[in-house]
Amino acid sequence: MIRPGIWKWKEVYPRLMESVGQDGMGAGRGGVSLVHNDTEGSYGVSPTMNTVVQVLKPGESNEAHRHTNVALFLVFQGSGYSIIDGEKLEWEKGDLCVAPAWSEHEHCNTSETEDAILVTIQDVPAVASMGTMFVEEPIGVAPRHIVKKNNKKD
Repeated sequence: MIRPGIWKWKEVYPRLMESVGQDGMGAGRGGVSLVHNDTEGSYGVSPTMNTVVQVLKPGESNEAHRHTNVALFLVFQGSGYSIIDGEKLEWEKGDLCVAPAWSEHEHCNTSETEDAILVTIQDVPAVASMGTMFVEEPIGVAPRHIVKKNNKKD
């Protein structure tokens, strides 16, 4: 069981801005994972869900990719579009998009002046716990199988 939790925007936002250009995200992209300490290594906000806050600087986009988990993208700030399995979905603040499992998707900030911030909620811990987590990023590279490590000692 996990306890209630809260992630304060005044603490998340500075870390999000510090992440821009780090960890192979690209010069105009950044992201932070919100992790609940009670999830025992699943790196989620709950045992079955994780949340990533990502930023796309003005005019920035990411490469098309896909994964075996479902992803819900809540547009916290900005405007742009996502291409999900070939369908272009234009979004703005307050909109919610879904990328079904193993759907090819990418995001683009169309603003010339404003950051786009997406809050992404996914079922990564649940999918990973079943040993069915695969990621293909970018599209065209061999999918990587991501398996939760067994922490039990023999």
